[in-house]
Amino acid sequence: MSEAEEVCVVPEQEREPEATCSGGPPRGRGAEAKKSRSSRSSRAGLLFPVSRIERQLRKGRFAERLGARAPVFLAAVLQWVTHKTMDMAGKISKRSNQHRISPSHLQMAVRNSSALKQLLLGKPRHHSRAVPQSQRVAAPSRKRKAKDRRRRRRQRAAPARATAAVAAK
Repeated sequence: MSEAEEVCVVPEQEREPEATCSGGPPRGRGAEAKKSRSSRSSRAGLLFPVSRIERQLRKGRFAERLGARAPVFLAAVLQWVTHKTMDMAGKISKRSNQHRISPSHLQMAVRNSSALKQLLLGKPRHHSRAVPQSQRVAAPSRKRKAKDRRRRRRQRAAPARATAAVAAK
């Protein structure tokens, strides 16, 4: 008996003539199927583009050598920071009864999270056009605005009626 036949467990009568038991290259229909390509982002389970981040790292000349896992790790960190910021900003916009996330919501999200604050707010930027440090108050509802307008109209009209009544006497 040769080594190839010893590795195979199946008796010779049941074995197909094309199949090999020794682990050699496959023959027949199975050989035509190619491996499907997948991006490094999908292999890592990320949404952020690993290849683009690697290209930017190489283009930026931050180091002479760049490991294969460095862009994957950086993409994961960027995705985490983005997810955390957007999640908190979404909660803030819901609390203020708004349907869109505004820059002020993003800024408040960064300010309210200790991890994001430490990561993103290294030095304060005085020249930015963002909302000032004071906490933004939620806008009043439309019903309240309408009530306030009616109340103001009544207050304006009331003194005029009183002066007209006094002048008529």
